[in-house]
Formats: sequence, C-alpha cells, structure tokens
Amino acid sequence: MTRTPPDCLFNRCRLDLACGLSLLTRLPANWLTPAACASSTQPWPMARSIWCWPLIAALIGAFTGAILVALRSAHVPALVAAGLALACQTILTGGLHEDGLADMADGCGGATPERRLAIMRDSRVGSYGVMALGLSLLIRVAALAALPIWAGIGACAITACLARMAMLLVPVLTPPARTEGLASMLCPLPQYSLIGALVVTAGVLAGLPIIEHIGADLPAWMYLALIFAPAGISCATALLVATCARRLLGGFTGDVLGCCAVVAECLLLSFYAALA
Repeated sequence: MTRTPPDCLFNRCRLDLACGLSLLTRLPANWLTPAACASSTQPWPMARSIWCWPLIAALIGAFTGAILVALRSAHVPALVAAGLALACQTILTGGLHEDGLADMADGCGGATPERRLAIMRDSRVGSYGVMALGLSLLIRVAALAALPIWAGIGACAITACLARMAMLLVPVLTPPARTEGLASMLCPLPQYSLIGALVVTAGVLAGLPIIEHIGADLPAWMYLALIFAPAGISCATALLVATCARRLLGGFTGDVLGCCAVVAECLLLSFYAALA
C-alpha cells in the first residue's frame, strides 16, 4: 500500500487557492502552485477549488471596504470614495462578473435558447448589457456611499463572500447549458468542496458582525438578523438567477454565474445601506 506524502493535503490546498485566485482576481497565482503541478499539463481542479472562493471573495471585499474607509476618513466625498473603491475592486477582479452580467443581459434579447447562447458568446456589448452595467454600478456606488464609515469593511467583505456563495448555488439548482466552458467544469460540484465553501461562508457571516460591533450592546435579534437576512438574500438571488437561466438558456453558463454574483452584490449592499 502506497503511503500518502505528508505534504499532499498542503499541496492540494495550495493548488486550490491558486485556482481560486487566478479565476476571481488578476493577481499572479503561480507562486502558490506546487512545483510538481507547475510543469504538469493536466487542467487545474477548478471544481475542487470552490471551497476557497468565498474566502478569496471576502478578502476582495475587505480590500474594497478598506479603500472606502481610508478615503472617507480622508474627507473624500462619500460618492467619490465609493466610486474609487469600486473602481479598485474592478481592477483587482478584472471585471469578470460584470462581463457576465452584460452578456446575460444582452442574451435576454434573443428569441430562442440557442440564439441567446450565441449572443452571449459575442464579445461585443449591446444596449441591454450597457444598461445592466450602468444600473449595477449606480446601485453599488450609491449603496457604498450610504454605509457608515465603521461598517464599510465588514459589509463589503460579507457582501463579496455571499455573492460568490450564491454563484456556487446556481450549479446545484440547474444543469450547464453547454458541454464546454466553466459551467461544464463545475458539474458535478464535489460535495466536500461545496460543504467547505458553506463552512467558510458561515464563518465569515457569523464572525464579522461580532468584530464590527465589539464594545457595542448588540441585541440578539439584531445579530441574528445580520446573519440570516443576508443569507436569505443570497439564496433567493441564486434561486432567481438559476430559474431564469433554466427558462431562457436551458441551464447555466459562466456568464450566468457572473450575473448572479453582481445581482447579489447589488441586493446585499442595498440591504446594508438600508440599515444605515
């Protein structure tokens, strides 16, 4: 019987983190790749890496919130600070999810699932895509500007984390629309990786409200509301997007996942802004 190398689990986690980092950001990820995998021609285990997507997303959100807080503390007007923070986030992520939102919006103009999928493959952005992008940016900037300074980092981190978790629920609710691409790589989702993503999300969702309200007399009902309301919004968004994708496209694509993440961010940031 062959003994498992002692660093096997460590190397697998490194490779998973490299997968998640290379997909969700434009940061270099080769430094995380184990030496044995760097020279391999095998595709990276994208589906296995989903456990770390909410964690990476939370760090992206914390980065965005930190920029927002720093600019607001420097007396930069709230709308300007929110716009700059969102611009930095878009540069960091490469606008990956925004591209999916625009393609999904353009695809809705097609008459049949086949035509909609063909439109979504087109690299050009149509009027529906422009309107969807404009509205999503407007909602997120306005919501970020309405957040209290002390809540910026926590709200952005939870929002980013839950938005990517909503994205991961879509493959659970509907099949892929194509036999190739990111959607096919994520089906079926490994159960242990999905459970890991849920555990990471639960930790972020339960822990950050406590950190944000250290020293404050936070009622139990409010703490529970800060946990269950955002989680409910995230799940409802995933269900809505999955249902629309199934009816319009026959399943989900990578663009559908990006659309789900942006819609979830808009709704979640609006929720936190309403609490301000």
